[in-house]
Amino acid sequence: MKLLALRCPECGNSLTPENDDIVVTCARCFTAVQIGDEGLSQMAVFYIRSKSRESVTRWLPSWVFRGTVQISQRETQGGGSQEQEALRFWSQPRAFYVPAWEMSVQTAQEIGSGLVVRQPAVTRMAQPPPAALTPVTLAPADAVKMLEFIVLAIEADRSDWLKSINFQLDMGEPELLAFPAGDAGLLALGLSLI
Repeated sequence: MKLLALRCPECGNSLTPENDDIVVTCARCFTAVQIGDEGLSQMAVFYIRSKSRESVTRWLPSWVFRGTVQISQRETQGGGSQEQEALRFWSQPRAFYVPAWEMSVQTAQEIGSGLVVRQPAVTRMAQPPPAALTPVTLAPADAVKMLEFIVLAIEADRSDWLKSINFQLDMGEPELLAFPAGDAGLLALGLSLI
């Protein structure tokens, strides 16, 4: 068993993560710190500019992957009218968003599906002071597994009664984005937090 000194690598301030936290923010200098088996390290976080005049009350982490979905088989009960639409939808590289803060699988799937379908334009900005990121509780490897649920949810939502589907994900390395949120939801995207 390896014991870690839970101190910010930037300023030395004590960190107080919960058991499931894998990225936390230092309360003093607001550095994002990744907690791993090898120790603590700074984590690159890309902050997204708000499109709302509402005050930002928190920053919510999301993994974003760039990649494609290749459907090898899609069987339906209601005919093939949506098959060409599905193939067209997935034929272009897309941004795949997976919420990384503590929530139910169903909520993560609903938010992630909405973002993948909408492909919102986001504008990155410098880290705003002070920017305390909600702790990240979903590892990138688990985010890839969540992507499978997101793709299934999008396909199951089509009107042709999906019976079965086989597909392959081809994703690049993820980045960690921080979305501004207020009491009404994700401010940069106009989405409510279910």
